[in-house]
Amino acid sequence: MADTVAVPTTVTASRSPRQPTRRATQWVLFGSLASGIGALLFQILGVEALGEEAYQPITVLWTIQYLAGTVVLFSAEAFVARSLHRGVAPDALDRSVRVIAAWVAVSALLIAGLTWFLRDQLYAGAGDLAGVAALLILSYGAFYVIKGRMAGTNRFRSYGAATALESLGRILVALPALLLFDSTRALAWVMPLGPALVAAWWVYDRGRALPADPEAAGELAGPEDSGATRFLAATTAANAVSQTLLAAGPLVLIPLGASAAEISGFFLVVTLARVPLVFAISGLLSRVMGPLTRLAREAQDAKLRRIAVLAAPVTLGLALVGAAVAYPIGPPVLAVVLRITRPDATFVALTVFGVILATGSLLLNQILIARRSEGRLVAPWLTALVVAALTVILAPGSPTLRVSVGFVAGEVVALAGLLVAVLRAPRLDVRA
Repeated sequence: MADTVAVPTTVTASRSPRQPTRRATQWVLFGSLASGIGALLFQILGVEALGEEAYQPITVLWTIQYLAGTVVLFSAEAFVARSLHRGVAPDALDRSVRVIAAWVAVSALLIAGLTWFLRDQLYAGAGDLAGVAALLILSYGAFYVIKGRMAGTNRFRSYGAATALESLGRILVALPALLLFDSTRALAWVMPLGPALVAAWWVYDRGRALPADPEAAGELAGPEDSGATRFLAATTAANAVSQTLLAAGPLVLIPLGASAAEISGFFLVVTLARVPLVFAISGLLSRVMGPLTRLAREAQDAKLRRIAVLAAPVTLGLALVGAAVAYPIGPPVLAVVLRITRPDATFVALTVFGVILATGSLLLNQILIARRSEGRLVAPWLTALVVAALTVILAPGSPTLRVSVGFVAGEVVALAGLLVAVLRAPRLDVRA
């Protein structure tokens, strides 16, 4: 069963495991911060150099990169990290990585074909940018697998450096490219180079990797990890719903009759509010995977349940505090920072409330993944999507208010559903 974890009674290890230091989280946060700064500088540089109209194809490629990472590739990182923390045999992990590579390659081909067919609408007729889209998925596929290997061997200093290098390295290449060619194509073809730099570094540096746990030195800690295909199917479905709740708002506003200014303001506010999620996905969730997987491998079922029971109300409390602070302060600050019409205070508060709930839900996701119960992710997230859609349809008020209330309703259902999924999961067994 996927919920059963075996623990060996004896361990033979030839090397000492690399354990995370107290500064590991600091390195992860450093990498996330550097990555965020690099991404912002890339956007500013591109718009200033090309102008808003010529920059539009870059926004399409950036969206493809973001969705591929958060929906599919982050799942690959989690699978690799969990496998290493569980001590899965190297040949078994290699087989799983080949399955992941096949998923990534198929995704790259599908996206390339689809966007080439829509090249006039998406890329202003530049069909070669469909090739850039494919390269983005391929290069970021390698990037996320590498991060999974680093997280799974507790190399968080390297993890943070890799996260920073991907973003800042792209900026260093983009600057001379724009100076020499000053074109949309030049900036577009630079985009896959960030993760490619990390891949090159990994090929050079990978020999220094050490196993995260004694079992990883050669002893199989438990039964072979559940198939990568099943894992990716379950987690990709859950991630797709999660990202739909977070990012689909501007699209939903269109049929509700919102104005262009209302849609733009909604997009900017929600994008800025998602900063905590960026930090979580950029490393903090991988940082907690090791301790959670160790508890699951040792069948510490009660501790995992206590973490979930504590996480849900703490998340709810933080969301309430965040919303209370955002209601009076958020609108004037956002109006100045984003240079938009002062947003509605209720909308801002609801957005902050929902984003904090979404962050807490991702921790519950990790608990289910750590205990090999990823199949239980799907039902809570699908239920949340249905509730969000019905709320948008039935709720009164302006388009922005309806979408915001729907978002919060969906996130409340997701958090509650994931907590129930953890508590109702079969107990973990310890077997020799």
